Amino acid sequence: MSSKTIAIETSNPDYISVNKDSFCSYGGSQMWFPQKGRFSKDSILRNYGCGTIATADLLLYLAMQNEKMKTELTAAVLQDEKGIIYESYDSYVRKINNYTHTLPIIAVLGPKLAWAINSYSRKFDLGLKASWRWRLTYYDMLEIMEEMLVKDIPVILSIGPNWPNLRGSKGIPFYERKEIDFYLPDSIQAAKKPYYYHAVEQAVNSHYVVVTAIIKDDIASRIMLRISSWGRMYYINYEEYRDYVDTASRSWLSSLVEIKRKA
Repeated sequence: MSSKTIAIETSNPDYISVNKDSFCSYGGSQMWFPQKGRFSKDSILRNYGCGTIATADLLLYLAMQNEKMKTELTAAVLQDEKGIIYESYDSYVRKINNYTHTLPIIAVLGPKLAWAINSYSRKFDLGLKASWRWRLTYYDMLEIMEEMLVKDIPVILSIGPNWPNLRGSKGIPFYERKEIDFYLPDSIQAAKKPYYYHAVEQAVNSHYVVVTAIIKDDIASRIMLRISSWGRMYYINYEEYRDYVDTASRSWLSSLVEIKRKA
């Protein structure tokens, strides 16, 4: 059984692993913030904070991989020998929210995410240049994601709202990858265990995720994006995402934050 699967991914397969309630996450989750009144800071972060979580995780990941990317904010999270503990992470996200300024209903728009990253970079002299890409074709978006991942920079991707009906319910599914449980010779299992993708979330929209891998499966004739969302690892089908952008959303709503390191 041969495999033609090609993966372009971040160097650390665990991405950001936060220890919370004996569970090791895959990135952070806005749902960790309590619901304390409609317009409390906690409730706003819980209901609209996916962009802030994505930004916080991105900056924390860069600090984990590169000593030059560390700041006084990330150092406070990474100092514990036991790894990233929830209490430190919670405090860190609240400080990052001072840059993203999550708002009710509006949340954080794409250009504001780029502005927040640039502001953070200037303050700590990190040499990052972020920009919100307003209109990207299928291939342009894929190329930018590949270039960023090759440079070990995760990608903040927006699954924007419906347009023109911003409250529309159309969206895309999130998948989990499941290994097929049946007997195979050890030599084959060592090379590649068979798997399939099982949809666990339906019609997701108005949400930011962080892409940590592009998986090109020539056998299945599809491109899957491995993502971090709500503290877990999911996958989205890139063709389904682009079809959603073209038919139910718009390219200026569903796009990404391109980040480059200044020379």
